[in-house]
Amino acid sequence: MARTKQDTKDKWERKRVQRVLDYHNKKYRVHIKIKGKTTDVYPNLKGRLNWDWVCSDAQTGDEVAVEVKRLTDPKLEERWNIMWQLLEEVRDNISNELPGSFLLHFNIPRKYYLQLRGQLNRQEFKNILCKVIYETAQRLQLGEEKGLTPQIIEQLPFSLSDCFFSLYKYRDEGSALGLGSGVTGFWSTRLSEHELKRFEQLVSDANKQLNVAKKKFNVKDTFLVFIDEGLRLANPYTVADAIKRINHDSYSQINYIYYVSGEKVEEIPLPTPSWKPSCLLLPEQQDRHQRKRGLVGCKPATASQQSGWRAGG
Repeated sequence: MARTKQDTKDKWERKRVQRVLDYHNKKYRVHIKIKGKTTDVYPNLKGRLNWDWVCSDAQTGDEVAVEVKRLTDPKLEERWNIMWQLLEEVRDNISNELPGSFLLHFNIPRKYYLQLRGQLNRQEFKNILCKVIYETAQRLQLGEEKGLTPQIIEQLPFSLSDCFFSLYKYRDEGSALGLGSGVTGFWSTRLSEHELKRFEQLVSDANKQLNVAKKKFNVKDTFLVFIDEGLRLANPYTVADAIKRINHDSYSQINYIYYVSGEKVEEIPLPTPSWKPSCLLLPEQQDRHQRKRGLVGCKPATASQQSGWRAGG
């Protein structure tokens, strides 16, 4: 059973890697193909640090190493899915009874587990949501938003912790309820410091794995593939921004980064490390640079060099 589960996962992952290779081959006019899972191609690496997929260029014979990382947190996905299913039922129950078109937004904190497993709790929660949404909708003006959490909390027999609900009226016409969701801790347009640390650790782990391919198997090119498929997605711009914000050493052994979501494949450009000769540093920066590197004899930057450096940022 365990092996069948792993086979299913490998098959699912292989399709995504193939999409990346199809995109890469077309863009760079190469002919890279999948050889197989690394532990199948190199059985001696089982139980040791390795990467996910061994590939090779059909024309040159050069090997390519591919490591896959998922951006979606399965536990948060499960929690979000439970709430989403309930809210779809709420929407279906009251959409035709509202005085206009509304958006219901909810947010669940990372560590909170909704107490909806019991049917009684679930039904009571749904009834209260329907009641609060309906009553609030009668009072909202066009363009107005109202938080619902206090009204919901005072009627529930269990705590909602830091969950957040709000109702927004975006049109007078019609009778509809749209749903919008966020889960605190999921990727956003720009990662928080906590999320960025988690993201950097993910990249750093892949970097170590791909370093094995480069140093011990003389692999020339390495790929990090981010698979982002679920109910709540990041986006390639979030990933590109995060890559720019983390330490270069965290991806020093990675040659290409790709983002995959469904049929969508995008290459995430690797930042070019910023570097300035120490001779063009300001005097106080030169001192720090030379003490750190043990360098001496570098002439101070001239006034024009200094002002030019300042102007260039």
